[in-house]
Amino acid sequence: MKNLFLLLFYALATGLSAQEVVGVEIQDIQSRFILSLGLPYTADYDVQNYKVQYTTTDAFGQPDTASGLVGIPVATDDYIFPVGVYNHGTVGEREAVPSRAGVTERLLVAAIATKGYVTVAPDYLGLGDSPGTHPYVHAATQASAGRDMIIAVKKWLEEDGIVAVNDQLFITGYSQGGHAAAALHRDIATNPGDDGLVVTSASHLSGPYSISEVMLGTLFQEGNATLPGYIAYTYISYNYVYGLFDDLSEAFVEPYLTPIQQFADLETTLDEFNTELEQLLQANGARLEAVFQDSIREVLESRDPTHPINMALADNDTYDWAPEEPTLIFYCTEDEQVPFRNAILADSVMRANGSTSVTLESGGARTHGGCVLPAIVATIAFWDQYIDIVNSLGEPVSRPDLKLAPNPVYAGGELRLSGLEAASAPFTLYETSGRVAMQGVTDASGSIRLAQHLSSGLHVLRLGLRDGTSVVRRVVVR
Repeated sequence: MKNLFLLLFYALATGLSAQEVVGVEIQDIQSRFILSLGLPYTADYDVQNYKVQYTTTDAFGQPDTASGLVGIPVATDDYIFPVGVYNHGTVGEREAVPSRAGVTERLLVAAIATKGYVTVAPDYLGLGDSPGTHPYVHAATQASAGRDMIIAVKKWLEEDGIVAVNDQLFITGYSQGGHAAAALHRDIATNPGDDGLVVTSASHLSGPYSISEVMLGTLFQEGNATLPGYIAYTYISYNYVYGLFDDLSEAFVEPYLTPIQQFADLETTLDEFNTELEQLLQANGARLEAVFQDSIREVLESRDPTHPINMALADNDTYDWAPEEPTLIFYCTEDEQVPFRNAILADSVMRANGSTSVTLESGGARTHGGCVLPAIVATIAFWDQYIDIVNSLGEPVSRPDLKLAPNPVYAGGELRLSGLEAASAPFTLYETSGRVAMQGVTDASGSIRLAQHLSSGLHVLRLGLRDGTSVVRRVVVR
């Protein structure tokens, strides 16, 4: 069933709002046995993957469509799972995103989902199925693309009865994804909306949180720049979003301007651009600052906070706030791509701002690539303190002989249970938020008369059995 589009297409363009799933593609199932072979912890669930397309807005507030990966734990019984968000790192070209089969980073999505999180991984704007330019390390659109995907996916899961999720929300990401995770976390925490999203816990992993100070300083460091194309990409991105220059020649000089312009025009991939820029700098014995016009370099060196370029950099810092939710900041000391001072600075400023919920953790003397798996392991351990997977429903057992009909059922209608012992049984009907919608006992024939006031959508029924165990079933109320 790979690459099969199931549902949801544009019926009327004007009838769609932001935060709606408009396309779903069933992808592979990742075996927990295979996952356990590659992870330093036991994989608890197989993971069913879906690529979704959803509506959002672009950097200029216009309607857009983006894509992402959803990894769902495969359970033998019906559980209510929390939602986890994984924000991916910098990718070398448009197709190297989590929603694409074969991309290595999607294994990190599975590593989270297999521990009992319905895991959402946005591809970001301008990548995957999203057209146009990717606004690289742009805090606002990383946050909006993630937030809109969470809302859209939760609607889809409920409306189609795919799986039940509760109100818990966990956020993480690595490298660029660490920056995106911090942006998304801050947006939900400081800009509550009518979507009801509340962060349970977050982990920001090896991210460039300090664009205007730590990352700016990499322009002027001695020796060969590591991944110079990635640093130049930041300035190209902010010119795209903020309109800093009428022409890129106002900012950059030859021989660097030509490959910079080609990359900005989407004529080359990031990997190709980075290689060419690196070779040019080495051939000229130049530091990365040499790509800029003298006037621009002077502005950057001055750190003048009133200049539009420096204002754009500061607008994308993601550390100067005070998280109230349990927050892990993880880094490694030999990170050659994202200086670990980003993490040290973020921790100190958040604490100075009054946060008492931040934990700073080092993964030791590891490189950027070597830090990835320890960061994910630390994230799972950190989140395990707060995760709740249907604890309120007791210990369910498998009873495939117990059937519900009709399902879907209308509010006020009769839900009939066959296969139940001929006696009344206690039941509780939960909304997916965990709130109790109804409680009572079945009649002797195993029927439940549903209340008229029940909201439509996915519910979870817990039915007590005579031996002290229970069964859990999904019920869709119309």
